[in-house]
Amino acid sequence: MKKNMIMPYRNIAIYCTVTLFLIFSACENNIVQEYESQLNVVAVLNSMNQVQHVLVERAYLVDEPSEPPIDDALVVLSGNGFIDTLIFTYESYRYWTEPFDLAPLATYELLVAREGFDTVTAVTTIPGYFVIQYPTYNTTITLQDTMVITRSADAALYGCLFLENVSNLSIFFWYEPNPLDSLIHIPIGEYLDSPPPGYYAITVVACDSNVYNYYFAADDSIRQCGVTGGVGLFGSTWAATSSAYLLVE
Repeated sequence: MKKNMIMPYRNIAIYCTVTLFLIFSACENNIVQEYESQLNVVAVLNSMNQVQHVLVERAYLVDEPSEPPIDDALVVLSGNGFIDTLIFTYESYRYWTEPFDLAPLATYELLVAREGFDTVTAVTTIPGYFVIQYPTYNTTITLQDTMVITRSADAALYGCLFLENVSNLSIFFWYEPNPLDSLIHIPIGEYLDSPPPGYYAITVVACDSNVYNYYFAADDSIRQCGVTGGVGLFGSTWAATSSAYLLVE
């Protein structure tokens, strides 16, 4: 799989939010009548953030006017010794956790309850720890080089972001690994299309199978990825970072 996107943003935190989750697009899925009374829950746990958030809406009929997200649900996140009842904020229209650290390969559970709807339960297992073996920090690379990363256990997909330090130009692409590979080799020139030379911050994000199935399933059916009792996505990611000086001949 090879999908490229070029996006200008201001800082790495915004990139990670946009490229990892794309969760704001969740409400764009076409909802058919059989889902009218169901909750639509979307959350992707992100190892680069200590505070996680959850979007809770209801599913809509096709062409039915949407309403603001639900603000009075009971939302509980638990796992790896952590349990928290999330707080809704009107600034973001999402439910937020207290600060905590995700653990690789830990399983987290989400419960969402609201009067008039079936209770949603959801499960995700965080992808495993991994490292970017090449390029190491501040290495000089060219488009003929190959990025090498160790495999993240339980990861179904990788998102790769190159952010140029001066211009803030970012180049993002998805990479689907061969499930038999213990080391993942990504030819840099095949994914960076005419990039300018410069110093790049590199972020690689391993995504669980729930994220993969939600965004890359072949059919157009409504997604229930990690979610039961409703529709939506409960996924997770683990990230590794590096940096390099890119020479373009």
